[in-house]
Amino acid sequence: MLGTQVRSTRADTGANAAASHMFSKHPTSASLPIMPFTARRVRYLVSNGRSTNAEIEAVLLNDPGATLALYRALEKQRPGASSEASGPAHAVSMLGREAFRSIFRPLRTIEDRRMEHILWPGFAYGQAAHAGWYARRIADTLGFGQGTEMQVAALLQSPAVFALWQQDSEAAARASNAVRDGVPRGIAFSAEMGEPLLQANQRFMQAWQLPELVHQAAGPSSDPGNRQAGCVALATRMAQVAFSAWPREEIDGIVTQLAELLPGRIRDAGNWWKRETVAAARELQPWEYPLAARELVQISEQDVVQAIPSASSSSQAAPDSGRKRLQEILAGALKGLARNTGTTRAIFAMPSRSREHIQTRLALGGKADDPLRRLNLPMREKHLFSLLLAKPQAVHLHSDNRKKFAPYLPPLGLDEQALAGFYATSVFVNERPLGILYADGGRSDAEGYAAFRQEAARIAMMLESHQQRAA
Repeated sequence: MLGTQVRSTRADTGANAAASHMFSKHPTSASLPIMPFTARRVRYLVSNGRSTNAEIEAVLLNDPGATLALYRALEKQRPGASSEASGPAHAVSMLGREAFRSIFRPLRTIEDRRMEHILWPGFAYGQAAHAGWYARRIADTLGFGQGTEMQVAALLQSPAVFALWQQDSEAAARASNAVRDGVPRGIAFSAEMGEPLLQANQRFMQAWQLPELVHQAAGPSSDPGNRQAGCVALATRMAQVAFSAWPREEIDGIVTQLAELLPGRIRDAGNWWKRETVAAARELQPWEYPLAARELVQISEQDVVQAIPSASSSSQAAPDSGRKRLQEILAGALKGLARNTGTTRAIFAMPSRSREHIQTRLALGGKADDPLRRLNLPMREKHLFSLLLAKPQAVHLHSDNRKKFAPYLPPLGLDEQALAGFYATSVFVNERPLGILYADGGRSDAEGYAAFRQEAARIAMMLESHQQRAA
């Protein structure tokens, strides 16, 4: 009776699975584009006999595509040299001006500068440039002599994300949107890549033979004895939070880490972070990146500068942290589903713990008194949602098939908007029914239905990844 729904296995996730499979075999030999300002400025500098390598370095350090091109060329010419270089200026010197000019000239530029829309390839580059800025400023504050190396390491922490933007910008935008909606970064990008984000990044780092500090700072936790790597990891996380619309729950932890890292050197870690974000905006303005400072001014001072949690409170995990994380994933998923399918109302319903009822877990859009927001349907009765949960399947209700489904709709209490057309699907994770995704409003056509099923498959993969990590 119902359309077959996609299970949460990568072999069966339709277009997303195909893209993920393609990405897992993405040729690491491909070059990445560079920013237009970088191209103009560096070409001027290399044609000017009076320019210095330090001037070239100042440009490259704000563009991960350009810095990657330089280090990869150096590594190809002199294996192992990338870890010996103290920075781009040294790397240019080791490579030679003419060789640098020859590898730089053919690099493509990122031309899609949709400033009215924050998600374009420069989004990932801008986040990396902010990470590099934070790393350099932490190094300077602590008096480390490896500030440039740390800036490069932070700049190059996400090579797989850069590659995804090049290969499939829509997939990269979906993942970035999901992160901004509260989905953990690893889950969002892993779902689009078809492999764990950490594994993908390490695959590119290894293939491109990036500097040793890049590898040391990567991973779920860097070596606690390596202070430089730890600072790079923290700077990378700072940039990720800044480019995730400054979520309050993430800010707290980073301010705590900064305060512990820089005791006696800064009076207020939250204000320091804020000032450095504004300084980064001034530095990066010529590149026309999305700037974290623009969103920073939209939140209150109290959201950025807050009291440091006590050691006792920060060390105690809440007993329902797993449920809270699931709630965050689902909330972000519903926002992304509505946005990418052109719908205005969405819900996620789940069986109760006793599995006797199907109840609304989360709702987005619609009126406060919508019956869909308060569903409490008996599992054993025959209605649309109980039928959907019987096996992985989906349905698109529209005017041509409404009569066919009419006997199974009354318990849902659907209004006119819903009866005009909706999408619904069961969500199965690890072969078990987890719940029902439902969306209506806006468009209701074959294209929207295809997008809905793609989103459902992506959400199923995210939830499966969450369950695996929680196990």
